Amino acid sequence: MATRASDHRQVATWCALTCAGVVAAQLVSTALWDHQNGTHVVWFPGAVLLGVLLATPVAMWPALLAAGYAGLVGTVSAFGWPLADVGLVALPNIALIPVVAWCMRKLPRRVPALQDFRMLVVFTLLAIIALPVMAVGLTVVLGRFTALNDMIIPGWENLITAQALGYALYVPAWCSLRAHESALRDVGSLDIGFLILLVLAIVLLVILWYAYGDQQQFRPLLCLAPTPIVIAAIFYAQMPGSSVTMFVIAVIAAHMTSRGHGPFTVDSAQATTLALQLWSLLAAIAALAVAVVVEQRFAGRRSLVAAHVELRELAGRLIATQEQERAHLARDLHDDINQRLAAASIDLSTLRKRLAPEYTDDVSGLQDRIVALCDDVRQLSHQLHPSCLQHVGLRSALENLCRHPAGHAWPRVRVLADDAVNELGPEIALCFYRVAQEALANAVRHAGANEITLRAMVDEGIATLQVLDDGQGFTSPPCPAARTGIGITSMNERAKLLGGSFDISSTPGKGVDVCIRIPTKTM
Repeated sequence: MATRASDHRQVATWCALTCAGVVAAQLVSTALWDHQNGTHVVWFPGAVLLGVLLATPVAMWPALLAAGYAGLVGTVSAFGWPLADVGLVALPNIALIPVVAWCMRKLPRRVPALQDFRMLVVFTLLAIIALPVMAVGLTVVLGRFTALNDMIIPGWENLITAQALGYALYVPAWCSLRAHESALRDVGSLDIGFLILLVLAIVLLVILWYAYGDQQQFRPLLCLAPTPIVIAAIFYAQMPGSSVTMFVIAVIAAHMTSRGHGPFTVDSAQATTLALQLWSLLAAIAALAVAVVVEQRFAGRRSLVAAHVELRELAGRLIATQEQERAHLARDLHDDINQRLAAASIDLSTLRKRLAPEYTDDVSGLQDRIVALCDDVRQLSHQLHPSCLQHVGLRSALENLCRHPAGHAWPRVRVLADDAVNELGPEIALCFYRVAQEALANAVRHAGANEITLRAMVDEGIATLQVLDDGQGFTSPPCPAARTGIGITSMNERAKLLGGSFDISSTPGKGVDVCIRIPTKTM
């Protein structure tokens, strides 16, 4: 019962708003009507009703159509026109709107309406061309049986363009302001400064139209004068900016033209109105096409940003999983493999005591190799999971990482680290350790370096790690994205995940410079 009552209240609210909207739209249309010559400039009630139908469930349409029809007939009759005649000629203008709304809602689309050129073409063909032509055609036929025949027949061209202009100006503005996929929602609240500049530009446009609109040499330029205003609105506020700005300019132009001002006035009143209507209609359609392009650009940018965020999150999860696996392997190496090797060494020591003297040297050599293997496994375990970071700090961990391993050729390594690096958070410390580990391994394995310098410092809230070598270097690709090495990619992702920056530069024969900077205040 509560749900049914809520539905009834929703229907009643929409009906009241629809009736009020149609009444207001008819009053605005009447205000823009050229009373002296009886020409229609723009007609908004049908556009208001079409916008409402596109935003509501089909089950509500009969009630909404009745409310809109009542508001239209009641408002026009209030100006002294016969009620029955008004009701008859208004009928086709209301009855055809749900057909167009149903066709637009049933049209399948793969992208949101604001980004779909096909939807724009369908809207133009149905709402801007077919609906006004059919509605006015039926109105002319029905008007022959009313006292309004003498007013409808002579101005049928203006009636068609007035309805088309109303649909072109209002419906996109209404739909774009309601659409969740509108790019305007991504830029947050509108800048007051931009709105002030936009208003000032429109005021300047009005002044120019009033001052120079009757001079023939300036009329082509004055007709193009709104272009930069509309383009600025499109690029700043996308489809809503295009629709609302064009709506305001067209209404201002209609108001001026109805009083004989502006660049659209010609010999006859009907031709003047038609010139204004055609200009406004074509300008509105062109602005909508540009706005669709801008919406697509913003949609592409949103998709790229979303994909980038997903990739960053995936990289973070992969790195976290990698660290967990490394810790698991380190524990297995230390607690299982290393212990078994130690047990084998003890068994060999026991065996050596029971063997003849001529075999003891061989067993001792085998035992020494097992002990060396134990040391290598222990070192590998520490590299996989540097527990020394928690126990002795980053500085000692870096020094231990750079220590010369037994039995390996190793360049001269200098570690220059501030004491402040020991105060870094565990995430930054682990990141620095892994980057130093990767850079050091690259310098030893591939660069043929004789000297490596590792610097770690903290200055003004920025933790910096720099690894330099004097190896053979390499030729840096012109595009950073071309650096597809797994090690470089891993270092870059580790830095970006902590909100830092990663940079690597090299010159053939002059070594490699790896630098990573991470803000400590964000951790």
